[in-house]
This record gives sequence, structure tokens and C-alpha cells, in this order.
Amino acid sequence: MRIETKKIYVFFILLALTLSLIIGVKRSVLEKDYKQIDMVMSLNKIRELSAKEGYDENELLNQFKSRGITGIAVQEDTITTLLTQGKITFLSTNDLTRLNYFYHLDLPGADNVANGELMVACQDFNLFKRMKTNLQSYLGDDLVKTGLINEKYHLLFFRGDREELEKVGLGFSKEDIFKIQEMGFNLILRPKNTPKINREIFQTKISQMDEFTDIAVIIFDEEEVLGYPSAKILAEMATYLKEKKYSFGIVEFASQKGINNIASTVSELAVRVHSITKEEMEKIDKNKAIDRWIRAAQERNIRLFYLNPFLNIREGNLVESNLDYIKEIKDELTQNNYQTGKATLFPPYQSSLVIIALIGLGVISAGMLLLLKFFNIPKKYEIILFIGICLFLFIVNIITGKIFLMKILALASALVFPTLAIILNKKYFIKTPILRNVHTAATNKPFFLYSEIIKNVFVGITRTMLISLSGGLIIAALLTQYQFILAIQLFSGIKIAYVLPILLVTWYLWWVNSEDKKLLLNEVKKPILFEHALLVSVLLVFGVVYITRSGNFSFLAISSIEEKVRLFLEKYLIARPRNKEFLIGYPLLSLAIAMNYLDIQYLRLPIIIIGCVAPITVVNTFCHIHSPILFSLLRTFNGYWLGLLFSILLTSILFFFLKSIRIYLNGKRD
Repeated sequence: MRIETKKIYVFFILLALTLSLIIGVKRSVLEKDYKQIDMVMSLNKIRELSAKEGYDENELLNQFKSRGITGIAVQEDTITTLLTQGKITFLSTNDLTRLNYFYHLDLPGADNVANGELMVACQDFNLFKRMKTNLQSYLGDDLVKTGLINEKYHLLFFRGDREELEKVGLGFSKEDIFKIQEMGFNLILRPKNTPKINREIFQTKISQMDEFTDIAVIIFDEEEVLGYPSAKILAEMATYLKEKKYSFGIVEFASQKGINNIASTVSELAVRVHSITKEEMEKIDKNKAIDRWIRAAQERNIRLFYLNPFLNIREGNLVESNLDYIKEIKDELTQNNYQTGKATLFPPYQSSLVIIALIGLGVISAGMLLLLKFFNIPKKYEIILFIGICLFLFIVNIITGKIFLMKILALASALVFPTLAIILNKKYFIKTPILRNVHTAATNKPFFLYSEIIKNVFVGITRTMLISLSGGLIIAALLTQYQFILAIQLFSGIKIAYVLPILLVTWYLWWVNSEDKKLLLNEVKKPILFEHALLVSVLLVFGVVYITRSGNFSFLAISSIEEKVRLFLEKYLIARPRNKEFLIGYPLLSLAIAMNYLDIQYLRLPIIIIGCVAPITVVNTFCHIHSPILFSLLRTFNGYWLGLLFSILLTSILFFFLKSIRIYLNGKRD
């Protein structure tokens, strides 16, 4: 009965892997057409650059367009930006009092102005009406008064916190928007939330947005989505986007408040946005910035570049330097088979629940095979346990939905397959072949022995990689839904997936696979030696570095040498393999294989434990669903062949070192 159940488990695993490969091919086809990137710059930033260098604004816009800028972002006017552009005058009643003292002004409406009120004056009547509408919706009709001087200067009087009101959105300039559309740019609108959002303010902003057509993308300004924190208004915002079929931007690493509410409702309209902030632009090197943009497109499916110009270049012409910067980004994109234009949307691809269930059976089967390695489960309970897990996941799907089910299955795969990759290949790591030990190095056939070790290293590393890759492909298939590809939904449990497989392998090799558990317990009771303390310290340091460097964010900075190595690998391999995979994981596993073949027991267990980072990292590569599937496969392949090279090198050093020691000792005896 046990043999038959194992065959069933293997069948389900192979079925899941077959379906995963089919889904992977479909996904690669979809990603092949998902190649158009919108290169966007803020109109305000271009104005800042033109004012700083004395360029005509329209001329500068045309020059940026010729170099590669395809979209212009238009933000709402504020009192601050209008002051900067010289379109308004902004005064308080204290300012008015001082002016009246010197000039004896007779401002209509000023006699009714209370102490502490503010005044805005402008000549543009359309701007005056727009400011009045937005301020009335924000402050209330009764709190905004008007005046007129010489039928030329339009006045607004109002009361409120000056710093707050200086930043309140006052709608979009029609002149600016019509101009950039006539010049052939994609229009990116940036509506601004207010501290006192309500339905009236929201409707005012929406009605003003309705005055424009051909909006390419909406990227909400600053840290909040228009409508936050009101759940009802956020729902209305999502409905508006859906009705108008407007794409909206999800700014990478920005964590805008309320964006998840929008994304969960209209995720099919999402565009991934990357930006290098103004603060970063003051420090970053141009070449590093260009590398960062290309990496964002290749590795994370970013389809809108929100570009800030360099404003602190000390040598050369500031404008020309920025124009060259834009051109170099576009040229790099072209060389990597990307096009520039309106950002493409990823097709709303989703696997059916039946496919997810069949792949899930493969994950459960792999988990059962792992359980049987740890526990001697009676035959009659094995099937009950398998069915029970299936029923449990069925109930989870009913209660929480398909997305949560996929996350559970993906996390289970990330835990099971790296562990199986080591345990199913234990004969290469801990089972010493008969008559193959260190003394064999003294025989007359050293080349035969060396070739046998290299063969075992190749087979052992390859088998480990293939089992890990199977788990990665299954995770990729489970999470091949556009919500995950656009990073609206993320793989859950990344830290657990990094740590738990190592603990499981340690438990298995040290305890479950041990023939004499009493001997192990006696070893634990012995006094701690210096070498034991040193080994534990090394493992602890490794654990801290390993965990903190896992995931998208790390508290440990990357050294300059490591950064140079990364850039070198990205340049020549396209998909840079993980350092801990090919520099640490595979070489240490190969060292353990060689030590096993030569019957060297000392430190083999901790070497295997640290070497577990290789299969774990292979699986983790596919947990980053926003990376294209072919990119993840190439990254895994690069890590594999580079890891093999370092493995063969390390194994060769060990073998010939031992051989030299043996020859030396034989010479001493003679």
C-alpha cells in the first residue's frame, strides 16, 4: 500500500509540474507583448529646469520629446506653484495693513476682511474662477469672499491655516494640458488629495478631470490617493477609473495610502511606476541611475518611468546633460527590446480554480513525501491525512477566496521543495560509498577517484537544482495572476520560506537520519568546547546576515565590491544570479559531496546546512512574480552553471590539497 501511495504522489507532482510548464509558456507569450514603457517627466520639473537655465519652456519640451520623453505629468495647481509661476499674489491681512499704511490702497471687499484672513489676487479670470470653486468646496461658500480692482485684478479673501492652504489642490490648468497634448505627449494627471476630503470636494475634482480627454495614466499625487481615508469615496474613485477605463499608477516603494483599495477593485488597469526621488537624484551617479531604470524594466515589469532631472550638475550644461541622460535611457531600452510610448497594460490573465486545485494536489503530495521522511505514519492514516489536508484547503478557499488559497499553496511549495532537494539527495551528502574514503587517495588511480568525485558533484548539484526548480515553477504557476504580476498581491511568508527549510534539513540530518539517537543526546550533554562555541557563533552570524539580507529590503548595506560584481554580472549575463546561490550555496554543497565521498565527517553537517541557501534561493527567485518568467529561468540557469564552476574549483582544491598532504606524509615515512 505504501509503494502505491508514493506512486500516486509522484503522479500528482508530475501533473502539477506539467501544468506549471504550460502556464509558464502562456505567461512568457503574454510578457513578450508587454514591452512598451512610458517615459514621463513632470511639467513642473521642466519649468524649474527652464527657469534655472533660461530656456524657453516650449523649446525645452520639444527637446525632451526628441530625446525620448513620451509623457508629461501635470499636477494640480497650488498657491505655492502659482506664486512661483508669477500668476498670483498671495497676502495676509497683516500684509494688507502694511501696504495700506504706505500706499493707502482701497481694495474692494477689504473693509469686511477680518484680522488673520488671506487674500489672493490674479488677472486671469478663468484661473480666478477655478481657484474660487476649489477653495469654496474646501472651505465652504460662506468663507470665501471676492473683490475686483479696476476690472482687472480679481481678489479672493478667505480664512484658514496658511501653510495648509498653500498646498491645497486648485485644479488643473487647461492651457497646460491642451498644450502638452497638442505637442504629442501622453497626458498623466496627478490629482491631489486634501486633508479634509468629503464628497463635495471629490465631486469638484472629478468634474474638473472630466473636462479632459485622452488621459493616459492617473498617478495620485504625494502620499495619499484621492478619497483617502474615506472607504466610500475610495470606492467611488475606483468606479470612476473603471467607467472611464483610465489606467492608474502604482508607485513602487511609495506605499501610497488608499492605493490598495483602488488596486483591489480595478487591478486590471494598474501600471507599475518607478521613480528616483529628488533626494536620490542629488546623490546618484548618472550611470547608476540608468542601470537602475533598465533593471526596473527587466526584473520588475515597471512600465512607467517617472523621471526627475538632475538639478545639481556642476560641470557642463545642465540642460544638455539631462537631455543626454534621457537619450541614454531610451537607447538602453531599445537595445533590450523595449519600446517607448503609452504604457501597456498586462492582460488580466487568471488560472481557473480547477487548474489551481490540480497543482495544489501536487504541492500536497510533495508535502506528504516530506512527512514520510520524518515520520513513520501508519498506512491507514496516510490517506486520511491526505484527504483531510485537501478538505481543509477546500474550506479555506470557500471562506477566504482563491487568492489566499494560492498564497498558502505557494508558501507550502517554498517550504517543501528546497527541503526535499536536500533530503532526496542525501546519498550525495551523508551516505559514504563503500571503499571510497580518504585513504583511497593513496591508490594508483588518483585521476579515477577525482573524476568520480566531480561526477558526483555534477549529478548531486544538478538533482538538487532540478527539484528546487520544480518547486519554483509550481509557485510561478500558482501565482501567475495579473494581481501578483503587477505586485498588487505579493507572495506571503518570505522570511519563513528562508528559515524553515534550513531548520527542517538540520532536524532531519542531525536527528531523524541518525542511527543512534542516544549517542547524540550524550554528545549534547558533554561540556562545550571552544571549537563548538566558535562554530555556533559562525552559524549565528550567518543566520543574522542571511535573514536580514533576505527579501526586498535589507538593513545591511551592499558593499562597493559587491555592487561592482552585481553590475558586472548584470551587464554580461542580463539576469544576475544571486550571490548566495552560486558563491555560497552550490560550492558548499559540492564540498559536502566531496567530503562524503572521501569519508570526511568533520564539519560536514554545518556545511550542508549553510549550503541549503542554494535550493532555497532557487525557489525564492520564482516567488518574485513581478519578474518575467523567462528572466527568472535565466537567473536560475546562470546561478546553476556559475555555481558548478565554483563547485568544481572548490572540490579540486580540496582533493589536490589532501593528495599533497598524503604524498608529503608518505615521503616523511620513507
